[in-house]
Amino acid sequence: MLIGIISDAHEDIVRLEKTLKILKKKKVDKLIFLGDMVGFGVSSYSHFKTRDANKVADIMKKEFDVVLIGNHDLYAIGKLPFYRGNINFPNDYYSLDYFKRKKLTGGQVYLYEANQLSPMLTDKNEKYLDSLKEYEIRDYGDYKILFSHYNYPDFTASFVGKIKKSSELKEHFEFMKENDCLYSFSGHGHVSGIRIFTEKKSKKIKFNEKYVLPNELVWLNGPTIANGVHKNGFMIFNTETREIEAIPLKTKPHTKYGAFKN
Repeated sequence: MLIGIISDAHEDIVRLEKTLKILKKKKVDKLIFLGDMVGFGVSSYSHFKTRDANKVADIMKKEFDVVLIGNHDLYAIGKLPFYRGNINFPNDYYSLDYFKRKKLTGGQVYLYEANQLSPMLTDKNEKYLDSLKEYEIRDYGDYKILFSHYNYPDFTASFVGKIKKSSELKEHFEFMKENDCLYSFSGHGHVSGIRIFTEKKSKKIKFNEKYVLPNELVWLNGPTIANGVHKNGFMIFNTETREIEAIPLKTKPHTKYGAFKN
């Protein structure tokens, strides 16, 4: 079975439609989305004129077999993450002003008001985002795969910081073991290719480089499809051969003020 795995659309309907055309040509069997349908930051992306959160959500509902929620999705609908790490969020968290929330979380949680524009979601699509899970486990016969926006105990990537070494994934690997998962796929990192972590080491594979996953616990952190400052693309995984590959979209990277130029 071929699985198309994409993440971090960030309202970029143009790149989402392009990705789907490529995946259909490659005849993938299932489509997985790892979170962050919305979340357009003026300093981060260059698709200001074409962004359309509602069209992105409509495509997700129609085309994808698994759709998960990310940190920007949570913020857009004012929803707290279920997996909250060591932060005790008050129920009125989103009614507090920016500075109170920053002080409350000690700078550990992403705050978005400084540069993020409203996705202008319909009521129907807000309810759709609210219905999404933080993770999904799928059985592929010989093994199971855990899909999420990021790693346990921060499945939605609500907390500031990125994973840099395998030792930071101890809790995530324990969660995988407890749920009998061999592999785990996440987004959020906007990797130019794929970062691959085992319990002992990590490596990075470039776009168009094929790699067969070992028969041990592996966490994979993949690219964004949105047209931003990072090279964008998506992943294709063969569940039988266990071969993974990142496919580039090759769109022009965002530069300063580029959001208002195209």
